[in-house]
This record gives sequence, structure tokens and C-alpha cells, in this order.
Amino acid sequence: MSKKFLCMTLFALLLFVRPADAIVFGQIDDFQGGTTMNWTNGAGAVGLINSGGPAGINDAYIQVTANGGGAGGRLVAQNFNQWTGNYIATGVNAIEFDLLNQSSVTLSIRIAFKTDSTQTSSGYLSLPAILAVGSGWQHFSISLTAANLTAIGGPAAYNTFFQNGFGEMRIINEAGSTNLNGDPVVGQLGIDNIRAVPEPTVTAFATGGLLWLSARFLRGKRRAV
Repeated sequence: MSKKFLCMTLFALLLFVRPADAIVFGQIDDFQGGTTMNWTNGAGAVGLINSGGPAGINDAYIQVTANGGGAGGRLVAQNFNQWTGNYIATGVNAIEFDLLNQSSVTLSIRIAFKTDSTQTSSGYLSLPAILAVGSGWQHFSISLTAANLTAIGGPAAYNTFFQNGFGEMRIINEAGSTNLNGDPVVGQLGIDNIRAVPEPTVTAFATGGLLWLSARFLRGKRRAV
């Protein structure tokens, strides 16, 4: 067997190997390992808090801080690693997380998927998880199905994008649905237990002009959007 043939065979096999940092069904970022698990932002305003998460004492979480202006003006947590990859093949079409509003204003937290890390990048934006002031830790399930995402800036078609078309996932505070970068705000946001899951079975009901979706999980009733 020639060296050329062996090299070509190895190259072909590598094409089918999942990158080490790609999305995995059921993965969870719970921050108990003492790091922010690749969550960051350009302003360096993502920190690890070692206690006070949803489970209380010794439950670690990450905290994002924004000052309302300049590079650190938005509540943004970015991940270029374990939250990219082929969502279609792995069957991930929802993301759960626990959120804590540590601000003096209501927050509208969305997940943004960007083709690349530039400010003008195209991508997809999720429905919001609304966090009232003083509401404590809240659990949300965010649907990633095509019907529940807004295309921003002309990205690739949904199936193409979520197979191999994006390079960054963001958790942002964004009241509208016109950009993937978030709104300037003065505030803080706690994030914990980010989990890749299938979309739960939900029941929809309208209240106050808003559509709410409720779902029952093994750990109790949780809000889905």
C-alpha cells in the first residue's frame, strides 16, 4: 500500500471526525470546574462567581457586566468553541439555561448565532427570555427551530447554517430583533447550566399580548420560549 494512498485515506477519515470543541447532544456548561468554559467577550467582562448559583452555596456561575458605553457597553457572552458545530446532525434544537437579572432594569435575553465574530455578521436570533428586576434565578428553554429564529443580515439557509455555517454563539440582551450584538445597557447578568437539548413539548397560551410557552420537565415546571 503506497504512502500516497494512506495519506488520502487518513484525510478522508478526518473529514468525518467531529471537531473536539463542536456541539454534543446533552452537553452542559455548569462552571463547576473553576473556569468560564470558553465564555468571554471583547471587554473581558465575563467573570466566574464561585457560589450563589441556582443551587445556592458553592454553585458556580458566570457573570456578565456592562457599563452602557464603548467596548463594555453591552451584556454579551460569546463562545467560539463547544457551542458551534452541526446542530442538525446532533439533534439539538433547544438550549436551556438559568438566568439571574442583577440589574436595575428588565432584561430581554436572546441567543444569537453569528456567521463570524464581526459586528456586521449575519446570523440568526432567538426569541427573548424576559427577566424582570429582582426576579431571582429563572430557568428558560429557548427553541432553535426555524420558526422561532429570526434571520438577520441574510445568512445561509437554516439547515445549511446550523450544519456548518456559523462560527460564534452569543447570549445577549436585545429588546428588539434587528441585530446580533445586543443593546447598550448598564447592568449585570448571571448565567448557569447552559444545556443542549431537544425542544420540549410545550403548551402555548396568550396573556397581556405576549405568547408564553410552558413545559414540564423532570425537575419541575419551566418556561419555554
